[in-house]
Amino acid sequence: MIRLLRKLSVRRGTLGDKGERLAARWLSRHGYRILHHNYTLGKDEADLIALDPDGKTLVIVEVKTRTDAEPPPEVGFNRDKQYRMARLASRLAKMPRFRDRPIRFDAVAIVWPKGAKPHLRHYPSAFESPF
Repeated sequence: MIRLLRKLSVRRGTLGDKGERLAARWLSRHGYRILHHNYTLGKDEADLIALDPDGKTLVIVEVKTRTDAEPPPEVGFNRDKQYRMARLASRLAKMPRFRDRPIRFDAVAIVWPKGAKPHLRHYPSAFESPF
């Protein structure tokens, strides 16, 4: 029974998980401090929440990973996803820990062909909040 529950609740090893871990390592190497992985608040979720190298700006990061370059991972950064990320940001901004911090939305697109090295693209300020 426990094995079944673990299997259902843990997605480790999926391409998306590998991409999120790669993005977190890349961001960390570039001065970001990763605060949360797969942060969920209500119906909204962020792949990563980080602190910008400036030490002030809260960065909500969406990661899209694909094995093929066509269609590019960037097509996954659609309006619906942007809206949900912005709604999450508005909720975070009300929390004492994050209040009065500037918030930015970044995107990381990864093409990771089977048996090859991944190619990562980071888009700081990928979009503006609709709120």
